[in-house]
Amino acid sequence: MTASRSRVFGAVLRRELATVVRTPGYWLTVFGLLVVLGGVLAVGGGGETGFIPTIVDLLMPTEVVVPVVAVVLGYRALLADVEELAMIRTYPVSMATYVCGVFVARVAALVGSMVPFALIGGVVWLTASPDTTIYATHTGVDSPLLFVRFLVLVVLLGIPYLSMSMVAGVVASSRRGAIALAALLLVGGVLGGDLAVVGSLGGGAGSGSLPARVAIPPNGAFRGLVFEHVVGVALPPDSGFVSSRAAIGILIGWTVVGVGSAVCTLTVGGAVGDRLERLRVRIESVRDR
Repeated sequence: MTASRSRVFGAVLRRELATVVRTPGYWLTVFGLLVVLGGVLAVGGGGETGFIPTIVDLLMPTEVVVPVVAVVLGYRALLADVEELAMIRTYPVSMATYVCGVFVARVAALVGSMVPFALIGGVVWLTASPDTTIYATHTGVDSPLLFVRFLVLVVLLGIPYLSMSMVAGVVASSRRGAIALAALLLVGGVLGGDLAVVGSLGGGAGSGSLPARVAIPPNGAFRGLVFEHVVGVALPPDSGFVSSRAAIGILIGWTVVGVGSAVCTLTVGGAVGDRLERLRVRIESVRDR
């Protein structure tokens, strides 16, 4: 049974990767991301002085463009296949295996779409001032290793948005509906979460719980982790930007919720559809009598 599931998972994974690679919009998205990041770097000038200034310049745009890329990759991942579920269910494919295969393929595509960030890091490494070529061994020194940490956190920011946007494609009954839900997800994630945290301060919430509450929205968790483990490493000792355990747990939690919701929706929806089909057949048989 395990071997059979592995083969099915591999087949779904390969099929989905091939679909993404053949989609022109994917490559246009990657190119657009490169243009945006290059423009931000040219205007901000951080790339001329080192990795940390570059990360600071890219931080705010990253909180917007990475969720957008993730949602673009995810909102139609299951939308087209919802129309083919009747055929898919005739094969020995569980909804959990199918959704996980699609999700992992889209995560791989998300990682590939982050290549512009790596290119930006390479440019900074080659063109920044000589002081930045000294690798960090203690607090206060810039390092390309810090940029690698930033890249890892960038991917971790995109994965929850990818997961949740897949649910939008499952729930929506049309492409327009999926786009509307995906846009709502973006606005809620990029702006709504931070506004909710700020509103909680006015509601009498204690400041001692702020590092944990900041991590509740994905963007807040990402921002806090960047300050805690990237920017803060090269600055005078400081901490407490965010609860690292809470931030990582929140990012994983949003991802699990998205994948689990997609699996449950497809499974329950399929069961309901089967029952309705059986009911329709019975009604038609009664009429024929």
